[in-house]
Amino acid sequence: MQQTIAAHSGGALPAAIGICRVSGPQAFAVADQLFRPKKGGPLSAGPFSTMRYGDVLDTDGRALDICLACCYKGPASYTGEDLVEIFCHGSQAIVAGILDRACQLGARPAQAGEFTRRAFLAGKLDLTEVEAVGDLIHAQSAAAAKNAAAQLQGGIARPIRQLRDRMMEQITHFYAVCDYPDEDLDPFTTQQACQVLEECARAMDKLCAGFERGRVLNEGLPVTILGKPNAGKSSLLNALAGYDRAIVTSEAGTTRDVVTEVVRCGDTVLRLSDTAGLRQAENVAERIGIDKAQQSAQQSQLVICVFDGSRPLDQEDRQVLEASEGLRRIAVCNKRDLGTGPMDLGPGFEQVFSLSAKTGEGVEELCRWLAGLTGDTGDVLITSARQASLLRQAAQSCRLAAESARQGFTADAFLADAEQGAHLLDEVLGESVSEDIVHGIFARFCVGK
Repeated sequence: MQQTIAAHSGGALPAAIGICRVSGPQAFAVADQLFRPKKGGPLSAGPFSTMRYGDVLDTDGRALDICLACCYKGPASYTGEDLVEIFCHGSQAIVAGILDRACQLGARPAQAGEFTRRAFLAGKLDLTEVEAVGDLIHAQSAAAAKNAAAQLQGGIARPIRQLRDRMMEQITHFYAVCDYPDEDLDPFTTQQACQVLEECARAMDKLCAGFERGRVLNEGLPVTILGKPNAGKSSLLNALAGYDRAIVTSEAGTTRDVVTEVVRCGDTVLRLSDTAGLRQAENVAERIGIDKAQQSAQQSQLVICVFDGSRPLDQEDRQVLEASEGLRRIAVCNKRDLGTGPMDLGPGFEQVFSLSAKTGEGVEELCRWLAGLTGDTGDVLITSARQASLLRQAAQSCRLAAESARQGFTADAFLADAEQGAHLLDEVLGESVSEDIVHGIFARFCVGK
């Protein structure tokens, strides 16, 4: 028999509200001893999915807190089993008291993600929807939250199931024609099978094409700040972050390592990396820092080249131009408060901004431009590398099957690759997946979800 589990499902304590969740076969029995409604019968008597007002009782039967509680009857619950949620005052003492009492009455502490794991095992959620729950928990922007909510509503699972079903229709049709030759069935044609498989491959490619945008939504856009020493790179990072994240001094070469901060501009999340100033290195530590700066730039989707706008370009500035050549880049002419000197930056910059990171003048204009780098496109985007990898493999299996068919392979031979593609789609949905993969996904979850 499945054990009954209990955990705090709210945020960090203390808080205005704490949420204690109990799920399993004994959830209602635990709740009836733990919670005493002010009106009506026991909590388990219903009505279900309705808030009841009452007292949470301690071991001696005295009121520990006055709060709300709700019963959800399985399978019409999040976990698919009997589930109780108690909404109490969010002090550490009250939450701990409720959970301790629940465990005395027969529950045990839940493991990380165990409530959602039970929902998955009960068939309430497929694996794409489970991953969407994780994305919702960790969403850093409204766009990321909307995308995760769309995934949770089947925005990824639905088209994948449709593709799998189209592939399986071809496979089962072939075997039906072979096994029942006397039945009045439409003939199986290699040409039609090839067409379906190629269409499925293209649809999978389209789903995969949104992965990079989806990853940016979740993780933030990787952006590197390049510039010579004392151009104002760290000051710019601090201005965008809204606090002193990086050390700023008048001494050149203060920044030696890559300093990364998550910065939000509008609804765009940036993983902004401040780097060592580019120049002819004077020592080993500085050379390593410069190498890391160049590596960071190559791995970023945008480079912000910072120049001292109060002075003409020099050889170190030209080193910055060379290091960023061929990359997506914008220019920031800093130190506008000191006056603007001649800046012949040459081509290759999407935008050029004049600002003062020290005073904040012009920084808002840069923020507005950065805010427009990502946004809600209306499409449901894949955010999981696992899903993207499996879809690419499935698309390749479909293309291989179609190519084999054109080369004259028998249907049972080329459809073996199509079956492999369908199996890979089952893995995406979690209908055929190893326990190690499932464990790795749930490891992202907090206790109580």
